[in-house]
Amino acid sequence: MNNDDIVSDIISLIHSTTKSNYIICSQLSSKIFSYLSQINLQDNQWNELNKAVERFEQNIDHPDLHQFQQLIETISICSNDYEERNYTLGRDRNILNDSINQLRDLLKSHLDLHCFLLAKLIQQQNIRVYLIDLMNLTGMNVGNQIHGILCDIVRFLCQIDPTFATSNVIDHPILLNCIQIIQTNTNNIYSKGDNTKSTVISALNLLTNLLLTNEPFPVNTNSQLSNSIFLKCIFQLIENNHDDEDDNDDELVLSSIKFLLSLNLRFDYPNQNPIIRTLIAIIEQISCQYLIERLILLFNRNIDPIEHKTTNSVIKFLADLFDDQNTTSDILLFDSDRRLIIEIISRELTDRLCTDEATTAYLSLLELILRKHTLTHENCSRYDELQACFQSYLSTENCLHENRFIINEIIRQHDWLSMI
Repeated sequence: MNNDDIVSDIISLIHSTTKSNYIICSQLSSKIFSYLSQINLQDNQWNELNKAVERFEQNIDHPDLHQFQQLIETISICSNDYEERNYTLGRDRNILNDSINQLRDLLKSHLDLHCFLLAKLIQQQNIRVYLIDLMNLTGMNVGNQIHGILCDIVRFLCQIDPTFATSNVIDHPILLNCIQIIQTNTNNIYSKGDNTKSTVISALNLLTNLLLTNEPFPVNTNSQLSNSIFLKCIFQLIENNHDDEDDNDDELVLSSIKFLLSLNLRFDYPNQNPIIRTLIAIIEQISCQYLIERLILLFNRNIDPIEHKTTNSVIKFLADLFDDQNTTSDILLFDSDRRLIIEIISRELTDRLCTDEATTAYLSLLELILRKHTLTHENCSRYDELQACFQSYLSTENCLHENRFIINEIIRQHDWLSMI
């Protein structure tokens, strides 16, 4: 790396960290180089300096730790004042808003840098008392924008210390408050002067993160999440807030889809799945065609937006639509949608090994589709590929038993796919 690159990198780092103008960044950079020019360090001395940096980052007296504790104490005081007086604080409101914004920025910077210095502090019981006061603010009249920032803060806290989510957040009314935020703001998402959209996105993202912990929710929370009125709001957010001329996923739409996919993972039986039941119930009011388009697009690109570790959430959702216990796929999907899904599966199977467990999910989805809809080699554009793929899988000795079983079942029902 040449000198110009080194200077440019240091100035850019200072600028991105401090948000200062480039004149100040350049001056600070010059001072750093001035210090370095006055010392002649050996390799072992540079190593000692690096160790000193690490000690500073782990030091209990680290300035960020003090700032974090000071901010949550201030927010806790304001929260208790709100609860006691039950009206807008006036003078204290500015202190509260400023502290909440600073706290969000502090936590985000730590996450962006993959720094978990705050984790041990968050785990302390006295700190968690303050954090519960912070979460209580989501149920108070602090304004839509602050509600959204609070949701972001709690999500960041859970990412820094996952035990905070399971021990303090899941059982807290903040989940019900998130549901209320989404439900009450569905129809005024673009209200002027009100950060409704970002607030709804923050509430959706927090709920999604908590759903993906796989921890059980309180009965009341489960009931609200499964309520058809609330789920209808999610479908409305997806269908009413997309731009057909914009190829990029709108953040609100993608957040809504990620929430649906994460919630859907919690239901094992499609015929008892409230998401599927709600889809059928609202079809005459909301077409849900954009949802289907986005799901097929994600499926085609082999993207699972929630990046679940064991289950592809998009394949799971499509499989639930095609489950033979309901008629959802007949109502929601066109013949062209089904053919496209089969083409995507055929392509994926061709590119995958029969020993790959992910192959099982694609085969299972194909079997569900073919079980419900008659397909012939005349209307299957990838007939030759499927036939060759099945033959190749069955002739491989180490083909997974489950994959072999599914293929034989498909051939039994559709003998035209057999090469025999």
